[in-house]
Formats: sequence, structure tokens, C-alpha cells
Amino acid sequence: MFLPLFLLTLAFVALAILAMGVNIFFTKKDFPETMIGHNKALRKRKIYCMKTEQVILDKKYKQKKHVAPKCSGC
Repeated sequence: MFLPLFLLTLAFVALAILAMGVNIFFTKKDFPETMIGHNKALRKRKIYCMKTEQVILDKKYKQKKHVAPKCSGC
């Protein structure tokens, strides 16, 4: 009883894997860009990669650095 059930289950699993493979091979889908810097949706939300975030913060810091110091003792 176990062997026929096992073979039937194995055949269904093999058929399902084959069907998924055919689906993936014959359909053309555009996968979303996974890199943060190249993803348009993330750029619209102003979400950048860490390097770009650091450059932005450094520029802001340099701009604020040229402002007159708050205390005269520094």
C-alpha cells in the first residue's frame, strides 16, 4: 500500500515541478530591480543606499560647518 501511494505522490510532485519550470521558461516577466540605488519606486520615496545617504549627510554637515559657531570659546 505504501509503494503505490509513494509513487503517485512522487509523480504529482514531479509534474508540479515540471509545470513550474515550463511556466518560468516560457513567460517573460520583468523582475523588480533589487539594488536600492537603481529602484525607481524607492527613489521616489527618497530611500537611498547607505553610501548615498552618507554623502548627503556629509554635504549637509559641511554646509552647517561654515555657519558661525554658537559659542566663542570653541
